[in-house]
Amino acid sequence: MVGLSGVFGAGAGSCEVATVPPTVDDEVTDGYRDRDVRVRSAFHAGTATDQPAETADGALVWLWGEVYSVTDGDGDRTTVDPNESARTCAREYAKRGLRFVERLDGEFAGFVYEPAAGTVTLFLDRLGARPLYYAVAGDGIAVSTNVQTVPVVPGFEPRFDERALAEYVYSRRTLGTTTPIEGVRQLPPATTLTYDVDTGDTERRTYWEPRHRPVDEPLSYFVDELAERFERAVADRTSDDRDHGLLLSGGSDSRAVLAAAEGPLSAFHLSDGDTREARVAERSADAAGADFHRLDRGPAYHADLLDRAGPIQEFVGPFHTGHALGFADEIRGEADTLLTGLYSDDLFGSWSVPQATLDLPAGVRFWLPVERLPSTTAAFVDGQVTAGPTRRPAFLDATPLGEILADNIASRDGRVDYHGVEYESVEQLGLSSTLYPITNGIGFDLYSAVQIAPTRNPFLDRRLVELHCSMPLRYRLRADPLHRAIDRLDGSLAAIPHAGTRVPLTYPKAAHAVGNRVVNQLDKLGGADYRTDGPWQDKNEVVRTDDFVGRALDRNDALLRRLPGVDAAAARETYRRHRAGETNAAEELYRLVSVLEMPLTRRVLDGDSEAVEDEETVRA
Repeated sequence: MVGLSGVFGAGAGSCEVATVPPTVDDEVTDGYRDRDVRVRSAFHAGTATDQPAETADGALVWLWGEVYSVTDGDGDRTTVDPNESARTCAREYAKRGLRFVERLDGEFAGFVYEPAAGTVTLFLDRLGARPLYYAVAGDGIAVSTNVQTVPVVPGFEPRFDERALAEYVYSRRTLGTTTPIEGVRQLPPATTLTYDVDTGDTERRTYWEPRHRPVDEPLSYFVDELAERFERAVADRTSDDRDHGLLLSGGSDSRAVLAAAEGPLSAFHLSDGDTREARVAERSADAAGADFHRLDRGPAYHADLLDRAGPIQEFVGPFHTGHALGFADEIRGEADTLLTGLYSDDLFGSWSVPQATLDLPAGVRFWLPVERLPSTTAAFVDGQVTAGPTRRPAFLDATPLGEILADNIASRDGRVDYHGVEYESVEQLGLSSTLYPITNGIGFDLYSAVQIAPTRNPFLDRRLVELHCSMPLRYRLRADPLHRAIDRLDGSLAAIPHAGTRVPLTYPKAAHAVGNRVVNQLDKLGGADYRTDGPWQDKNEVVRTDDFVGRALDRNDALLRRLPGVDAAAARETYRRHRAGETNAAEELYRLVSVLEMPLTRRVLDGDSEAVEDEETVRA
């Protein structure tokens, strides 16, 4: 695993500290041990592997991720080498103390250890693009960048939190600082947390939060700013002399990277043959002069993803959303770094804006270009329960999702605390909940990509986040600012139709909305097949084509029967009915086997000797 794990405190010497197995065979591992410190690190070869970075005063800095620039007190931005990110942090910390993190632009998680003061400080970027988990118990604090590898310090015994685990199965992620492991928390975004090794005291400070303050400017102003800022963000992330790759779809998000990039890219597209999505992606790559690689998946691809995702899985999205893991070696063989178009719709589209809806016959729903921001915490919770990928699996015997969410939200003096993360108001929560922190999202795509290669997400550049906070919502709902920005950057790419709507990016947003609905309905006429003309396989048909979910249930039978809140017999019945075509439950089953295949699940549940014996019997 690329990342960090460590223990600080008197219990450090008695703890096992490790990272999970590597996804590709290029990782450089290292360890550091002192009287009250034990840290393990793993980084991709060619990146900032020489850690910890040390200041003149003896402070030690570890960093997972990359920093692209530092902003001074006057707002002037200095671009830095991302491969020197740990040294950059050490240098800035020596100058400014813990406030150094406020000046950084990048995607990172790290910690600073001060031997003289006997403190360790954990820190994150503004959006929490690299998660950091910790547990405080006994005489120390355990830290890891993967929830599965938080070291077990004396006095800490990992157990499942049944309600938090149910939250994952309901909505395929746990929110805010919550994890399904009692005593393990996720550090909030834009936060520093200082732990005193001697006293066990902690001090937490949040240095930034999203505040939407629309600026009264025409749409053309925001389109120009988006094009200019995005071009600079891509330039910052491709300035080093390395081979850069791009995960390319047939849509517009990753196409924007093609439009903004100056140098050639290797474009990787996941497909199942000569599909509509693949043809549009290849056409886009050709127009931009990129080297196109079509990666064909096949019917057993999801089974391969389950095997590869298990050791690195977070409680953020099911295993199959680690879309590129099955081609990790092929991608790493061609690219030193990997670019994505992730989060563009959260920032500049309608994805993260609560909207009014219009329901038509045949289950067709249109989202109207009118925002419907929640005015109360109850309204927000209701919206979360009825929207998005929430499900009520037949095999889940747990507290209803609405009750779990309601118990994790509180309003005080106008401010809102949601799962341990604070927001300025319930309206700001409604606008920011999918980005702040990013782990509130529903995909495992980012956290799997970073295990393949150093992964850079230009849309998360702080200049673009600031633009997002100043853009009126009407432009995001009634226009396509990103489509117009692509047209500014490269008109030939904007003229290529969007694979999901079959109309060029230059067409109005209304044409794309109608085109999307028409294409969706036409695609349904193609009959039952795991292959689609869109970007992803039909997981309902995948499960009927291959018995890998059944095999996962069998080999984890003892764990399944002991998993809190899950009825094992009902889970098997759900699987039987799905295979028989009586119901479509692949999404729910994918969430369940994602948990069962995590090594963490075995660590937590196998403390019972009877369970171990049962599992050995099943394996035999």
